[in-house]
Amino acid sequence: MRVVFYFIIVVTVAIVVSGCATIVGGAKYVAEVQVPDFPNANIKYQGTSRGMGVATFKVPRAEANNFSVTIDHEGCRTQTTKFTKKTFRGWAFTGTLLGWTGFIQGIPVPIPWGILVDGSTGALWKPDINEEGVSKKDYDHYIYRIDYRGCNNEVSSGSQSKSE
Repeated sequence: MRVVFYFIIVVTVAIVVSGCATIVGGAKYVAEVQVPDFPNANIKYQGTSRGMGVATFKVPRAEANNFSVTIDHEGCRTQTTKFTKKTFRGWAFTGTLLGWTGFIQGIPVPIPWGILVDGSTGALWKPDINEEGVSKKDYDHYIYRIDYRGCNNEVSSGSQSKSE
């Protein structure tokens, strides 16, 4: 009976309190989406406009491999760019395993409830900086540079003349 009581306490604490990666890095990261050379391009994430030219907003870590933004600009085609890679946050896993593992009295088997919490919140993932257009600003901020091809530049550098 005592083991069941401790098990219920551990499960309750695991639900109420987050794991280490969830506490330190959060279940979301900050995405900064940049559309170079198009300061008036509308940036949409999940159907909602987030800014013009540059937008900063939070994204669930679990969705780092399924992140897409739509860019539109007046008089130009709409373009959706998808990012499909994420990587495992090894340091977060290690910290959670070492710092947020509990033992049930009488049972010598460690209960990694922190890993269960971090795994369920997606806190163990991050965008893959090896994917084209993705770079890391710091541990919690990632930059997405969009190569917007929805507008054709009709004017080339050789077609302009210089008046004297």
